[in-house]
Amino acid sequence: MFLFLTFYFQETLGYTPLESGFAFLPFSGGIILGAGIVSQLLPRIGPRPLLVTGLALGTVGMLWLTRIGESSAFVTDVLPAEIALSFGMAMVFVPASSTALVGVSSHDAGIASAMLNTAQQVGGSLGLALLNTFYASAVTDRLAEDPAAGPGAALIHGYHVAFVWAAGFLALALLVGAALISARKDDLPVEAAMAV
Repeated sequence: MFLFLTFYFQETLGYTPLESGFAFLPFSGGIILGAGIVSQLLPRIGPRPLLVTGLALGTVGMLWLTRIGESSAFVTDVLPAEIALSFGMAMVFVPASSTALVGVSSHDAGIASAMLNTAQQVGGSLGLALLNTFYASAVTDRLAEDPAAGPGAALIHGYHVAFVWAAGFLALALLVGAALISARKDDLPVEAAMAV
């Protein structure tokens, strides 16, 4: 979202880099507020409902971004998606961090935490590379198929393709999380829940 919305803000809507940064503040605020709320809910309802709801909300947020166009309004077309994504990701990050330590002995907690961080970094890098490939291919194909539409329309098509694929990845994560996360609220380490 950050990469493609940055392109969209600056290349399509003509925002300055500073304006683009301000446009992402609602996302940051949503993550902070959402993480605070989720850390209070996690010990009460457990990780699976939060993860599944968060991934569903993230999927909806990504699909909402496919509504953007060459002259979209930030408040109606981008802001709702940012808010949905920020709360959705807060509902994923907090339980995932706590659930990663379920069943791990205290002397292996550092290794488990490092594995979680490594998986997040590698997954993020590979995912971004894959989405960039889909984006670039979609833009190139659109320019070749319909050169009269212009580069602006091709870029918008590329953003839409990237957001649809990202939504698909989130939906897949939702299915995997619903099927494989079996930890209950009583299984969560007290220290992890308190640290979040």
